[in-house]
Amino acid sequence: MKPRSARLQTLAQLAALAERDARLRLGRANAELHRREAQQSQLESWAQEYATQWLQAGQSGIPGHALTRLAAFCASLDGTLETQRQAVLQARDASAQAVTRWHGVRNRQRAFDELAARLRRDEQQAAARQEQLRLDELAGIASRAGLSEGG
Repeated sequence: MKPRSARLQTLAQLAALAERDARLRLGRANAELHRREAQQSQLESWAQEYATQWLQAGQSGIPGHALTRLAAFCASLDGTLETQRQAVLQARDASAQAVTRWHGVRNRQRAFDELAARLRRDEQQAAARQEQLRLDELAGIASRAGLSEGG
């Protein structure tokens, strides 16, 4: 039968795989968050540019239908920007959840690793004690054999 540390090592390896998976998911969640934030920043920049154009167009006296189209486009852009803000919030939430999950999985992996290491140390110490007992027993036999030969 396998020693306890070897059986626990299998669990530690599974925990390491789970940690790797959680770390990869965290990386993907963070990449998605950064992508969404960059999109939001770009949309905000465009919204600012078009709002400025709309104000300038209104001041310069462009035709009403052109001003109406520009106003409709700005309103559409504002709606898109709000949708993007919601997407950023969801991405932040997903990233925070991924961090929490990764921390939990990593802590579990560390616990398995520490327990496996402690069991290996205990098994090595027990094996060393057994070896010492055998050596002491052999020394005792040799000592008694030497006494009986000499006596």
